[in-house]
Amino acid sequence: MKAKMDDLKKTYGAVQELVTPSGFKVIIREQTGEDDDILSRAGDTSDGTSANKFIQAIVVDSGINDKGRLSLDEVRDLKLCDKYFIMIASRIFSISQILKFSYTWGEGLEPVEYEEDLGQYIWDYGNEEKPFPKLSDPEYFKYRIEPHPAGKESIREFTTKSGKKIRYNFMNGHGESYLMKIPMDKQSVNQELLSRDIHLWMGDKWVKVYNFKPFSSIDMMEIRMDVDKNDPLLEFSTDLTNPATGEKISYPLLASNDFFYPREI
Repeated sequence: MKAKMDDLKKTYGAVQELVTPSGFKVIIREQTGEDDDILSRAGDTSDGTSANKFIQAIVVDSGINDKGRLSLDEVRDLKLCDKYFIMIASRIFSISQILKFSYTWGEGLEPVEYEEDLGQYIWDYGNEEKPFPKLSDPEYFKYRIEPHPAGKESIREFTTKSGKKIRYNFMNGHGESYLMKIPMDKQSVNQELLSRDIHLWMGDKWVKVYNFKPFSSIDMMEIRMDVDKNDPLLEFSTDLTNPATGEKISYPLLASNDFFYPREI
């Protein structure tokens, strides 16, 4: 690995080896000004393509395939915990661990300045001697990306108590793009399940699920419970407090322009 790292440094300059929450090894290079163009390209921002192209550009080697570099479709195949871990780790590696940003609490008000330590959101997932913090541990942080329960697996199969055999993908870039394209008036509690490319075993083959008419309310409860347990929701947010009123909100950090284009560090 040292020889490979030396070769990559000669080609790309500063590089860093990481282990993702699913257990994959990846090597990223330092961000450049050209990556700003990838991230901000207007035609690619609405469905998450810009972020996927960014990851494809900065991951210069990996254990995900035999080639090292990833195709755009392989980036889309990454579970979201791995995708956003790489983006956070890259921001820390290339820019700063501290994110400084502002938030305006109302029209006509002056923006309030905030700081967040991005190191809280990720972990050293390859360090077996340092277990991931549990709820009762001092280092616990509710927004930290957890190691994925299924490790490197990309698909989950299980059988409901009624005997229905179900298969679904762990949430990835394909599912994320699906959800981002749904108009507001079409969004529903079941769209998140459909975004996981859910299939039902019928006879001797898997059949894609387009609606949930064949499923009872108990079936649906079991499916949602299985998803919650085996593919937990990823929430990359911080809790902001209005210093004037004490009002609190959960603010998505990736929504801040300062995450990729900081005004100061």
